[in-house]
This record gives sequence, structure tokens and C-alpha cells, in this order.
Amino acid sequence: MLGAILAAIVSGVLYFLGFTGFGYWPLIFVFLVPMFVVVEERSDLAAFGLGEIAGTVAMYGGFYWVAHLLQLFAHLSAPLAFLGLTLLCIYNGGTLGLEALIYVRMRRQNWHPALCGAVAMTAVEASYPLLFPNYAANALYRTPLLTQPVELFGMAALGVLVGGVNGALAGAWRNRGDRSIALRHGAAAASLLAGFAIYGAVRIPMLEEAIEDAPTMKVALIQANHGAGSGVSRKKQSEDHRRMTRRAHRSHPDLDLVVWPESGYGGAIRREQEDLLYVTGGTPVPVALGVTTVEYPEGERRLSYNSAVLTSTSAQRIGLYDKIELLMFGEGLPFEETVPAIREWFPQAARFERGRRFEHLVHPSGIRMMPLICYEDLLPALVRRLWTKAGPADVLLNLTNDSWYGDSHEPRTHLALATFRSIEARRSMIRSTNTGVSAFIDPLGRIADSTPQYESATLVGEVAILKSGTSLFMRIGNVLGYAAIAWALFAVFWRRR
Repeated sequence: MLGAILAAIVSGVLYFLGFTGFGYWPLIFVFLVPMFVVVEERSDLAAFGLGEIAGTVAMYGGFYWVAHLLQLFAHLSAPLAFLGLTLLCIYNGGTLGLEALIYVRMRRQNWHPALCGAVAMTAVEASYPLLFPNYAANALYRTPLLTQPVELFGMAALGVLVGGVNGALAGAWRNRGDRSIALRHGAAAASLLAGFAIYGAVRIPMLEEAIEDAPTMKVALIQANHGAGSGVSRKKQSEDHRRMTRRAHRSHPDLDLVVWPESGYGGAIRREQEDLLYVTGGTPVPVALGVTTVEYPEGERRLSYNSAVLTSTSAQRIGLYDKIELLMFGEGLPFEETVPAIREWFPQAARFERGRRFEHLVHPSGIRMMPLICYEDLLPALVRRLWTKAGPADVLLNLTNDSWYGDSHEPRTHLALATFRSIEARRSMIRSTNTGVSAFIDPLGRIADSTPQYESATLVGEVAILKSGTSLFMRIGNVLGYAAIAWALFAVFWRRR
């Protein structure tokens, strides 16, 4: 059993080394092999346990920054923050536990190991609720040749690729004594990779031509490098954003848009306030900015919203979006509406109201910008809901504050995960953050340009505006993921003679 535990630990280490923080992405195609090999002839409970070990190790390597987050966001002591990290890793580690269980059940029924791996990974990633949604295939964000099928079936497409290749290679290793069987399994892995690469080789030139022919808007991203724990006053934070905006406009008088990040304005503004000249400083360019907006309903407590605001060239407010998916513990507490006592347990945790309106921010030129605040850019289902309810967007606009996570892997990991929303929607993304990483992402999911992390910077770029076409994924959603869930349930509960 010790050898099996060591194999599970190896799978966990390979996972976080292959993921976006460390970035050795080829490892993502083999990280499940040790685990799949050792669980195949074990009981359901043993398979789940070994997968849980692998998953917990992987999550410690990928989410170590959560301890820092809990200290800043929830004001927990270091020991309690580490306990919170451990509980999160054990919970998230259950993803690999379930993948191991499904794989074992399917292998007992003699399904091909590539199919077992594909179904297991795709089904679990489509159904397991995570605080910070992520997919193993996010590791492939720098390999656009393989990621383009995301426009068809979302991240489930890459779940089939990564899970299938891992399963096929596990089958090849287990049958290494029989050359012909091992070669067939190896050929299955190679065929999956080749199929995805061929699709990418066909689609990339087509989209590059469309991007080249598309109109553009010139955008400046303001990264003042003021974040959580910086000690900078709200007044200076706002002044620095205004000063950097004026400087960007002097250098580029043809700017179409200036973007400040989430919480870019240090104070709060009343929701009925329309003249925002005192906020933006009067630079004659539309400004999109993150800000806390407040209202005071008669007889009720103050209501606060995490909002994105768009101003006109004369600093009049012409658009307002309130964050819909609030970060648990950071912006709201789970079940606080049904169990009010939870608020007493975390008295210092922030409290925002949930946004209810699905509306784009519309630039004076008519360009429809889909607003996404912070980790909303990790949620494919939310992007589809906005797309469906507010209509197709011309560009994705993300305002983020990643300073809560410290100078860790998280900001670049967050950026990497966000790139897949551009592939799903086939739209450019404009992404502005407080302390990095701010970036322009093209409709192929490629990072066209980005800022350093934890440095003050202004990034100016031309953003392609694709106004036509809706990808298959935006039409049908996660159909492939749901199909994998159904197949997994069938395999787990059906006894094949």
C-alpha cells in the first residue's frame, strides 16, 4: 500500500507542477498516470482514498496562497488560516478522488482506459462545486494549437483531451509487457492530441484573418499598484489613478477608453450620482472603473455593491453593473440569509449585495462591453447567462483586484484561467488589475500584452472588436459536460455482466 500512496503523491506533485503557477504544462498529460495505474485493481474506497491523497497534495501546491487570503479577507490568525487552507485542499482534493472512483468502476466493465479517463475528468470538472473554479486543462493556456475546440464544447472539450490522454497512457504502462496492446493505447493518446492540433491548425489562420480585418479600439489600462495592505490612503489611490490617466491621454490623445481596476476609485459613490467628474478628474476619454456604490433605503441599513461604472467623455455615468457572483467570505457569507448567526461568527468579513441586472456597458461608439468583476471571469456559465440575457457582446471587460493573494502564483494563474473565456466567446478581453497582471487577450485566448506583477504600469493597446458570430459553446452551453456526468453515473451504478 505504501507504493500506491507514493504513486498518488507523485500524481499530486505532477499536477501542481504542470498547472499554470509552475507552468510545466506537458506534465498535465501524464499527471494522472501513476494514480490510474495503482487504483485499477483496488476497491472503490481505496481508489477514492488514493485519489483524495493525490488531490490534496495537488491543491496544497496550487492554492498555498489561500492562507494569505484568509488572513487579509476574513481576518483570521495564521493557524486558523492554515486550517482553512487545509480544509479547502481536502475538499478540492475530492475531485481526484471521484475521478479515481469513476475510472476504476469503468475499467471493471472493460471500457477503454482513454474513455474512462476522459469521462472521469470531464464529469467531475463539470459537476464538482469549487470556490475557485478551475480545470486541469487550464495548464494549456500557452498552447493555442490545442485549446481552440473550447469554442465548441467549452472546457469539457479539453477535459476529454487531458483525461483521455492520461487514461490511454496509463493503459499503455499497465500493458507494457504486451507490446501490441501498449502501442494501441499509445496510439489512442497520439490520436487525441493530433485531432485537437489539427482543429487548431485549421481554425487559427481563419480567426487571425478575422482579427486582422476587425475594427479596433485603443485602450489604456491603469495599474497603480495599490492593493490590500499597501497602506496607501484612499485619497492618494484615487489621485494616482487620475494622474496616470492624464499622462496616458497626453501620450495617446486618440484613446477610446481608459480602464481602472476593481476598487480603482478609493472611495464609495452614491448610486444615484451621475456626474462623476470628481472621480475621473475630467480627462475627455470614457473611463471604465471599479468602485463601491452605495444606497440608503429609507429605514434600512446601507446597501453596498461591488460595481463597474462607465463614464462618457464628459464624466457622466452612462453604465452601471453590479457584481453578480460574490466571492464567498470575501464579499458575502454562505447561507447568511437563511442562517443569520453566521454573520456573528465572521463580524469583520465584507458584505456586498448581489447584482441582479444582466446588462452590458455600452461605449459611446456603440461597442457592447461585457463586464466581469474579479473572479467572474472564471465562470463560463455566468458569461453565457450574460450573453443570453443581455445579448452578444463585442468585447469582454474584466476588472480585478488580485492583491489579496500577495506576490504569489495566484495573479498569473487567474489571468491564465481567464483566457479561456475569450476562446469560448470568440471575443477579445480587456483586463485591468490593481497590482497585476493586467492584459489584453485576443479571441484565440492568446495574451497579446501584459503588465509586470506588483509594479505601477500603464498598458496601451489596440483591441480587436469582433461584432459578429456566436460560438457553438455560447449557443448550447456545457452539453458535453452534462453528457459525461450522465455516462459516469451510468458506469458507476450499472453492473455489466
